[in-house]
Amino acid sequence: MTQEVEQMSMGALHQRSGYMFVDHLGQPLTTRHLREAAYSLQRKVELRKVRLYNTRHSCLTYLAVNGVPDVVLAAWAGHANANFTKRVYVRPSPEDLRVASDHLTSLLGFSEGEAA
Repeated sequence: MTQEVEQMSMGALHQRSGYMFVDHLGQPLTTRHLREAAYSLQRKVELRKVRLYNTRHSCLTYLAVNGVPDVVLAAWAGHANANFTKRVYVRPSPEDLRVASDHLTSLLGFSEGEAA
């Protein structure tokens, strides 16, 4: 319905693209549109500006350190190579490394004080 209203108001300037998500001229939305909308919303609710690209890294890191298989991470990211996904996008935090250390300490049968 909204596209029909925009098409009528823009007349010959509006182009039927066949896409579901379009701007007021009928052109397909791009990642630029998404970024501008996100940054506008961040300003409106007075949040610090966070690049959407960084949220991709955060999401993939979160999934990886919570046991999602590499092949699923790669598919989620749209990559054919899981090694690329892990190498470029996954950045474990110091807390993630602490959890791994705690697991290893437990596996080896040390108490927390002995492992150091």
